[in-house]
Amino acid sequence: AIASHKIPDSVDVIIAPSSVHLSTAIGANTSKQLKIAAQNVYLEGNGAWTGETSVEMLQDMGLSHVIVGHSERRRIMGETNEQSAKKAKRALEKGMMVIFCIGETLDERKANKTMDVNIGQLEALKNEVGDAKALWKSVVIAYEPVWSIGTGVVAT
Repeated sequence: AIASHKIPDSVDVIIAPSSVHLSTAIGANTSKQLKIAAQNVYLEGNGAWTGETSVEMLQDMGLSHVIVGHSERRRIMGETNEQSAKKAKRALEKGMMVIFCIGETLDERKANKTMDVNIGQLEALKNEVGDAKALWKSVVIAYEPVWSIGTGVVAT
């Protein structure tokens, strides 16, 4: 339904459905301004990585965008800053647009570690990507205050 709405030329809308719905979303998308993104990618290339999705697989589906480092991947799956950064670098080197998520938990916020946590996440990305300006042009930083999700506390 969203693809039927007029999206201004200056705006890109990115939707990231779960992996089982990617094909349906791709097939239903008729808008050049509406992009479909994957919610995650594996940090290695094609290989025997049962249950994982490589950059090449996402590209085979026609995807050009991927979310990396989402708070749920970090918190629930134990994904480290370094793993997120490696995933981002691999996707960037293969020509994908990366939506790199950063953000602090409520405990980190209460401990006044907001800047330390977010800078640490960004530094891991910088350590992987370095000064490659061409790659940085394909990075979107998404700040997600993890403490505001499901807590009833509004991010202000």
